Amino acid sequence: MPPILVPLSYSYTGALIAQNVNLWILSIVSVWAAVLADIIIWKLQNFIIERMTINEKIESKDFFSRTINWMNSFFKDSERIGRMSLKRERYLEKRTGRVLTFLFAIVCYLPVLPDIIGTRILYKKIKFPYFILASIIGKSVTHIPFIFLGKWLVQLLHLRI
Repeated sequence: MPPILVPLSYSYTGALIAQNVNLWILSIVSVWAAVLADIIIWKLQNFIIERMTINEKIESKDFFSRTINWMNSFFKDSERIGRMSLKRERYLEKRTGRVLTFLFAIVCYLPVLPDIIGTRILYKKIKFPYFILASIIGKSVTHIPFIFLGKWLVQLLHLRI
């Protein structure tokens, strides 16, 4: 549900900007609401993915069905997952690996990827407190400039509600 609410939250933020709400309070509320949505995704993702995984092969030939079939066969191959996990664990043993993973986590919460994909990529690769910190930084880089740029635009166009 949280990814569906993103356009609604930007519309709501724009309406509050036009009503001359305190921008710093709006920034804090906006960032924390986005971080809360990421935390909900982090906690519920295994439940959701378990429900989405299809055990049977889909016989349809469209793009969506082929993609689902490929994903199911990929995640059923435990040897492939084990090799990837071993490489990742060796990489995270070094300080540079941990720092680069944290920087990658921040990039995952910029508006480059949907939050649900970024959260799934980072699951079990980063500890939960660092996940929250990366989400706060990524969402701050996104939301705070949007709010202040929106306020500047409202003042430039002399919009009043």
